[in-house]
Amino acid sequence: MSDQIPVALGTRVEIELIGKDKTRERLECVLVDDAAADFDKGFLSVNTPLAQTLLGHAAGETLAYRRGDIVQVKILAVQPHTHAPASDAVEQRDETLRRARDKAELANMVSFALTFDSKWGDYDPEQIVKQYEEQEDQAKGDNK
Repeated sequence: MSDQIPVALGTRVEIELIGKDKTRERLECVLVDDAAADFDKGFLSVNTPLAQTLLGHAAGETLAYRRGDIVQVKILAVQPHTHAPASDAVEQRDETLRRARDKAELANMVSFALTFDSKWGDYDPEQIVKQYEEQEDQAKGDNK
């Protein structure tokens, strides 16, 4: 095993997560620093518990890893990684979070509008949604 590459920052790692009931799930990821992390795209921060468990170990090793139903992780392959993650990963994550917050806020406003009734008039949920969609369209246009 001495000629094998150890798991380190910048390596592509193929692993198998082993569950309590012996279920197995394969996962492939590249270990990166926090700023470049984007799990949906296969970039795992070296500061996550999974990465911390893997660091320094090599292909063929099975390690204890207790999270939820998972009890072990087996390292199937470790390779140097040549493709850099997106340089704007932080901005992309921030934008995704902003959109999620905006949609949650919209859902709250529509929910309120559907339940609010006063002598001065009601809120129009359809108008609230229309205004939100117009703001999103404008934001998309500004980002181009």
